[in-house]
Amino acid sequence: MNKDSSKIILMANDKPGLAVAEFLRKSGENILRLYLHEPEMQKFGQEIITASGCKKDQIYLAKYLKEDNHLNEFINLKPDYIITVYWAWILKKDILDSAIKGTINFHPALLPINRGWYPHVHSIIDESPLGVTLHEMDDTADTGPIWAQKEVQLQPYDTADKIYHRLQDEIVKLFIETWQKIKSNQLVPKPQDESIAVYHKKSDVSIMDQLELNKEMKVKDLINLLRARSFGNKGFAYYKLGDKKVHINLRLSDSPNFD
Repeated sequence: MNKDSSKIILMANDKPGLAVAEFLRKSGENILRLYLHEPEMQKFGQEIITASGCKKDQIYLAKYLKEDNHLNEFINLKPDYIITVYWAWILKKDILDSAIKGTINFHPALLPINRGWYPHVHSIIDESPLGVTLHEMDDTADTGPIWAQKEVQLQPYDTADKIYHRLQDEIVKLFIETWQKIKSNQLVPKPQDESIAVYHKKSDVSIMDQLELNKEMKVKDLINLLRARSFGNKGFAYYKLGDKKVHINLRLSDSPNFD
């Protein structure tokens, strides 16, 4: 820690959570506590612990935030910032209000467009702008004032997994570029424009997965749907033949050879 270090409570998951934990520690910030998802939901959990430098008595699972005694203890810590990175839950107002200088949430969309779940999937399908946003938190999903954001372009050969990982990289870069500006009050969070807000529930993507073989579609729309629902080796889109599902995984390349 250095003399200018901030007291931070970090709630982190996945690759961006790992990168942010490492950045904060190397920057000399004071991570008071680290919160992780439950084990079955964790990605890079142990790596995040190691990168944060937190000791065992500083590390908690998300479930503790539901306990009154723990919540009171949390509030009394009076952190400068609460930072949530790929965190799955909305935090209670009492928790958010305990942050003296502010809160920062990572959302892989160009808010207020595509609030909620799987924003990259919806951008591929409906061609809405892609991007990443750092914003303050309030008691509803992805609605708080914006610290900073950056538009990210969808490339012709992108499937859902490729753009998903690129958005992860870009949001970490955005945080690293803006962290000192946030700390030094050079950035003032701006309210979101509710007139263009779009929200998607977690279940919205599964509704689009079943393809009707006799339905007419533009080729472009079909390609966008299939690449939006192809993630690595997984293919979520399918059609039915009798009682069997036939899943489809789309690959895109500038070459006829797929390695």
